[in-house]
Amino acid sequence: MSRTNAMGSTVVPGTACKPEVPDPDRPIMFAAAQIFICDGERCHGCHKEDPAERLRALIKEEGCHQGPERIKVTRTHCQGACRFRGFASVYQNGRARHYNQEASFSAWKGVHKWSDEEWRALLAALRAGRLPESLMSCRVAEQVYGA
Repeated sequence: MSRTNAMGSTVVPGTACKPEVPDPDRPIMFAAAQIFICDGERCHGCHKEDPAERLRALIKEEGCHQGPERIKVTRTHCQGACRFRGFASVYQNGRARHYNQEASFSAWKGVHKWSDEEWRALLAALRAGRLPESLMSCRVAEQVYGA
């Protein structure tokens, strides 16, 4: 039996969403926010389980996997923040319904230690266009160097 992905395309057997026949004219699926989870050598070594898969399951439970409040999860090989281990960055789409420029980018450390409730706090904050107050101790500050 063939599977289909969220966009209705038949997927390659053994994959979750890779279409059998890519359509270069099909638009990309809208996401109100995108969470990039580092799974590079140093960050991946501190994870007991795959945080991207765990987060995707939570996103589905919270109903944020489709529609105008869709939150996408992407694995990255390295984000250059190895010193923080378990690192993730979040970008909000400027066309999202609850977009807030102050919360348009955020970086988070120690996400490999986050409980499901902490991830849910981040998801709820993203849907509301704000930063989660309960997780601010995990936020990584930004600074421009060499300017």
